Parts: sequence; C-alpha cells; structure tokens
Amino acid sequence: MARKYTNESYLSVSVDNQHDKQREYNISKVKVPYFFKVTYRVKCSEDLEGNPLYAETDIISKKPFPKELDIVKNEPVEIIFLNKCPKCGKEGRPRVDKKNVEHYDYPKYASNVKEQYRLIYNHKQEDKKVKSCVIAKFDEKHGMFTKTGKISKRVEDYIFPNYLTKNVNL
Repeated sequence: MARKYTNESYLSVSVDNQHDKQREYNISKVKVPYFFKVTYRVKCSEDLEGNPLYAETDIISKKPFPKELDIVKNEPVEIIFLNKCPKCGKEGRPRVDKKNVEHYDYPKYASNVKEQYRLIYNHKQEDKKVKSCVIAKFDEKHGMFTKTGKISKRVEDYIFPNYLTKNVNL
C-alpha cells in the first residue's frame, strides 16, 4: 500500500491551445504552514422586514484571528505546484516539510532554535530510494518562499498558473 501524504492532494490538468497538441500537467496542492483561509460573515443589508442579511467573504490570516470577525470556518492555505522539480527537472512530489533542528549530541534541553519549513521535492530513483531536493525555505513573517533572504524566483515560476503563462504559448 502506498504512503498517503498528509499535506497534499494530487490533480491532473490538461491544457489545449490552438498551436500545439494537448499537454498534460501533473500538479499537487501543498498546504502552507502558519496561514489560514478564514471565511467570515459580514452584515451587508436588511430585508424589508428589518432582518439582517449576511454575506460571506474570505481573508488569509495567521492565528490568532481577529476577535471582531464572525468566523464561519477556517482551513489551511493551499498553493498549487507543478510536479516537475525546479532544481533538477525530474518528476517529483512537492511538499512543505519541517527542517530537523534537534541536537543529538546533548541531552534533551530546551532549545532556542525556531522551527523552519522548507519546500522539498521528493524523487524516486531507480534503486527504489527517495532523493530530496531542497528548493527554498518558507519565511514565516512574510508568507513566501525565500532563497538567501529574497523571494525565490525558482519557486515563483513553478507555482501552477505562473508556469503556464511563462512556458506555454497559448
């Protein structure tokens, strides 16, 4: 039985254009840490009898959520990535994974090291082992993938709609 990844869902998309034949793109939805899509209700007007009418709207927010909002639901934010690795070009599974920051040389003491998340692509090799390509780290403050403190252009180009606009002639 295959392992089910907890932070992704797999999709297949095909694009048809007038110049080329139809192409298949395998994409995955990857959950982003710390950020949530919050759906809340807003009073928009009243009906003829004076009863309030509500509308629902979405925002992206970190916890704790603003208390003045009438929250209906919240769910993790998902970004759609192509299954083609930006680093080596092989087919792989994207996921946002926590970096191991534990020290094994010392007994368990309280650690000041903050948890770090990174975008990783896993590739199956011919010898049945899995090779990981680390693409970029996730910046918790700004909610984006960075490479040496700047926005990672490599990651930005492989988010699903951006890849189509830059690499496919429609």
